[in-house]
Amino acid sequence: MNDVASTTPTSDRGLYRLRDTNRSVRLAALLFMLLLGYAYVFAFLMVREFSGLSPGDVRDTYVPARVDEASLAQESHGVTQELDLEGLEGEKHRVDTMLLVQDSHIHILMFALVAALQSLIVLGLGWPGGFRDTVIFAAFASGGLDFSGQWLMKAGLGGFAWLTLAAGWLMVAVYVVVLGGTLRAVFPLLRSTQRREG
Repeated sequence: MNDVASTTPTSDRGLYRLRDTNRSVRLAALLFMLLLGYAYVFAFLMVREFSGLSPGDVRDTYVPARVDEASLAQESHGVTQELDLEGLEGEKHRVDTMLLVQDSHIHILMFALVAALQSLIVLGLGWPGGFRDTVIFAAFASGGLDFSGQWLMKAGLGGFAWLTLAAGWLMVAVYVVVLGGTLRAVFPLLRSTQRREG
């Protein structure tokens, strides 16, 4: 019984303290967060260009287009026409089921890896247990909710466009919170390390 008590941590502050680790660990955490932010800038630009930032735009991207059967010809005729590339510029980008399968395959995996690496940093920031667990949960949930919304829209439930948008903003919020904690943990110690070495 005493052995169990002696191994139980007295503080619920996390796995380690990032500010107390060596310079290489702090540098790796900082560079990961900065490069992740760099990638998120391009992710934002891509989403804005191909999907849009409003629920209506997102819905139009994922909800299957309805075909008006009355407007279809009763007979089919094969006609060869030149491809008008200029006319395609105003076309709305649509994600079909196979493209969504491909996107899900790679993006969900990457979201999980990013959330895991952010969680390793969060575990060293000295945050209270409840807040730390909330940030970790949000890091993993945001990617899952993003694609849950996309698949619900693909099933014809266009009202779930808000879920995909909210998940994207949740991912941004987690990033900003973890980046702030990382900067606070890393930069004061970098200055003190430079003073000691100088």
